Amino acid sequence: MRIWIIIIPIGIIFVVLCVSLLGIFVLETENVDELSSIYTNSNYSEAKYSGTTKEKAQHLVEMINGSWKQGCEENDGCFLPKIKTIGVGNSVLFLNKDDFEHNVRVRGDSDYLHFPTDVIKTNEYFVNKFSNSGTYNYYCTLHPWMEGKIIVTE
Repeated sequence: MRIWIIIIPIGIIFVVLCVSLLGIFVLETENVDELSSIYTNSNYSEAKYSGTTKEKAQHLVEMINGSWKQGCEENDGCFLPKIKTIGVGNSVLFLNKDDFEHNVRVRGDSDYLHFPTDVIKTNEYFVNKFSNSGTYNYYCTLHPWMEGKIIVTE
């Protein structure tokens, strides 16, 4: 009888871990499908002269519709997700789904994540590769309440 006291909790932990891992896999698969559709969909175009890599991205950050208006920051709804953790060497596709132009600059850096003279227009995107570990706090200089963070881990 005592063996069941040990086996049942271990079994429950195993099931919870499997379901959690399946959920993570499904979320990553959905992200891959969404990224793939952005690359192949004629509704989206790469921003002219933008980005740091021609590689396809593994991660997606969206500038949400309506983020040009102050207030999106109150519910972390300007860049989605607001905080993204990735690995060294991974690339992020930044997609403008807003009706207005935006740009993306890392705080404390004079350069944009895309070329400095560019803005990202509606339905345009650029891809930035993060080659170094660290925390990248970024914002839109046109709408400074729009803030996000990329955490790059080893």
